Amino acid sequence: MDFLQILTDQKEEMDALPWGSYCPRIRQYDLDLTSSLAQVVVGMRRSGKTTLCHQALRAAGAHYAYINFDDEILANLSAAPQLNDLLLAAYAVYGDFTHIFLDEIQNIDGWELFVNRLLRRGLRVVLTGSNSHLLSQELGTHLTGRYREIELLPLSFAEYLSFAKIDDGSQSTRALARREEAYQTYSRQGGLPESYQVADRRSYLNTLYNAILFKDVTRRFNVRYPKVLAQFSSVLLDNFCREVNYLEISKMLGVKGTHTLQNYASHLEQAFLIRLVPKFSFKPLRRQQSEKAYAMDLGMVTSFTGISENGDNLGWRLENLVFLKLYSGRAAGDYDIFYWKNGCEVDFVLVRKQRVLQLIQVCYDLSTPKTRQREINALLKASEQLFCNDLLLITHVEKATEKHNGKTIRLLPVTDFLLKPLVAESPNT
Repeated sequence: MDFLQILTDQKEEMDALPWGSYCPRIRQYDLDLTSSLAQVVVGMRRSGKTTLCHQALRAAGAHYAYINFDDEILANLSAAPQLNDLLLAAYAVYGDFTHIFLDEIQNIDGWELFVNRLLRRGLRVVLTGSNSHLLSQELGTHLTGRYREIELLPLSFAEYLSFAKIDDGSQSTRALARREEAYQTYSRQGGLPESYQVADRRSYLNTLYNAILFKDVTRRFNVRYPKVLAQFSSVLLDNFCREVNYLEISKMLGVKGTHTLQNYASHLEQAFLIRLVPKFSFKPLRRQQSEKAYAMDLGMVTSFTGISENGDNLGWRLENLVFLKLYSGRAAGDYDIFYWKNGCEVDFVLVRKQRVLQLIQVCYDLSTPKTRQREINALLKASEQLFCNDLLLITHVEKATEKHNGKTIRLLPVTDFLLKPLVAESPNT
């Protein structure tokens, strides 16, 4: 295998890309390129991990080598001597580099030992991967305390506006109208950057979805029933933002018991297709008894379910986007995300060490008195049950502050909420 030719071709391809035209990503600032810890960027396929790492390395002026293991020519590479030969080829192509970027390296058996050796040599190492379980399990075994994991989500709404070159700050009528139009597009088509640049988005997402199911899940977890996995995944995406009834789904799919489906749900989480949110309880052991499933990208929901792009499930789409915003800020905000259901239902409960910080209800349209009262009453009742007075109601367009029973409820339009800065979004943090 001619490693020198392979890396020369990869470098030529990398250098030809128009890096200055790509959308800047907020999490670029989370990579510490001066650290002796391996910087591990994980996330859904095509969420922009490779671009993020290149942007961070180039912005830092790092002299780095790049090896793309998602290259079909390197797919069957074995560890040890071949990886060492590949490293020698990297020095021949890039010279005496200080950083090395290993893209989708989890495809190679024994890669973690190779990374460990690079770290011992004093190289600054950046890795990407599309399967958090594989990375965390192997890094935790061989690189304990020597790596830092950064999860990259698809484009946030703020990043999408930048990507689409839409002003996110002006309050003019025209700017507000353009942001509303952008929100409607984003809530249907999701945040995978390449999906906006291809002629046939559905075909693109279909190929990506199959790669996630049959490469990132079936192959890596040795799934015995891939057809059942695909059916189960479709059910979860078709019922996003709703509780997962494993018993009911197992009967529908002809699966004996629920253990297999619970394992499949965990696998889909590890491949960044969904996230499961548990029901809150002050007793931690009871929190996993009920869960709601959220999609990590709404483009997948639109393309692989019976849900139409035109006007269907607006409330659930809004709720899913609120979840993604909360999920992206959980580390910086030092909170965990739950939902609440006990005589009332509240969509999101933010908790830090058994203390409820905030209750968030989501409702697309509050125009009818019955709906408005239902959503407000749920917040008020949960406020008493969970001892929390920070109450937020996110809507499509309404903005107000209301007092009920001595408690204050803030109403906030979804675009305002999605554009609200999080601590993690500041380059200075």
